[in-house]
Amino acid sequence: MAKEQNHALVFGAAGLLGWATVNQLLSGYPSAAPFTKVTAVLNRPVAKDDLHLPSGPNSPDLQIVSGIDLLQGTGEDLARQLQEKVPGVEGVTHVFYFVFVPFNDDYVEECTRNCNIMRRVASALNITAPNLQSFIYPGGSRGYGIYIPGGTFPPPLHESLADNLPKDYARTVAYPWFRQILSEASKDRKWTWTEICPDAVVGFTPNGSAFSLALHWAQYLSLYAHNHRNGKDEVEVPFPGTEAGYKSLYTPVSGKILGRIAIHAALNGDKCEGKVINMLDQDEPISASDIWPRIAAWFGLKGVAPRSNPSGEEALKPSEYISKYRHVFSENEKPKGLTCGVGAGSQQLDSVGWWLEFDRQFSPERLRSVGFAEQRDPGEGWIEAFEAFRKAGIIF
Repeated sequence: MAKEQNHALVFGAAGLLGWATVNQLLSGYPSAAPFTKVTAVLNRPVAKDDLHLPSGPNSPDLQIVSGIDLLQGTGEDLARQLQEKVPGVEGVTHVFYFVFVPFNDDYVEECTRNCNIMRRVASALNITAPNLQSFIYPGGSRGYGIYIPGGTFPPPLHESLADNLPKDYARTVAYPWFRQILSEASKDRKWTWTEICPDAVVGFTPNGSAFSLALHWAQYLSLYAHNHRNGKDEVEVPFPGTEAGYKSLYTPVSGKILGRIAIHAALNGDKCEGKVINMLDQDEPISASDIWPRIAAWFGLKGVAPRSNPSGEEALKPSEYISKYRHVFSENEKPKGLTCGVGAGSQQLDSVGWWLEFDRQFSPERLRSVGFAEQRDPGEGWIEAFEAFRKAGIIF
């Protein structure tokens, strides 16, 4: 049976969420292989080999595009760019939008800028993609009020809560506004939208990511093991945070499951239309105390609970430790370890174990109700990401 002539357009394809989705599209998920073409839109040019994407005789055709300016101009201006730079854009059937532009700590301005981009993109697609069927974009746990100390809602966090944020806080969150923008843009048209909602995303990124906890901890533990093991049988590495942060419950999602949920939502618009859908690896929540010993062991370390009064190098936060020893990467011919840093996200990622001291697990009910049943051990996602980072030369 011939494949359906579906063309997936993925914005932000080299980022944490975008790469995971492209990876699954090219891996032939689902097994019916409904896509014939995938267009990966990157912010900056990246050689195909450096993206570390799979390929095979049954994979969709991949084309890589860069140099599209989403930040300026009108929807008509963006439409012209898409027509000039994306061969076959008129045949695009499914859009996966994984772009979010941070703006210092001014969250109101950040919200405004990202809403302007979303309006521009939706307008351009209405001009260029008459065959569009679905538009998938991510929200996140920020949309459940977790930036308020102690959280806003008691867990498990259900999707219905996303429309009940405190007004002052809602001004700083783009997701509710995205829903309004896309509802208006898709009115009386053939396409629908779905907001997929992850909390912590555990996955690989070929060029680094400011918000990848897996990369953050991978570089930290990689360097820590290199510097401290020296043939020792057991070297302890305390969790960077508090005891409450070590024990708080959450529901992470691995890149593999995230990509599959995104594709499932895109192909099942009749079930997912106009909905927020939580993403998670398994229904049962976990804590850092469940995962820290396991991921530390992958580096030959013994992951232990946080110290109450850390001293010496144990008192350094991960980004401080990485900054202090980043030269070790170059000395051991790991140049990618120098360029794939955590960047602007380091302060926020450093604070995870101190800041997220409250339970924030997601409800899986809606995800299961729309027909996505797959679950996996969350620890597998961490190991999968570490193996990919090592293979790409980013860590030891």
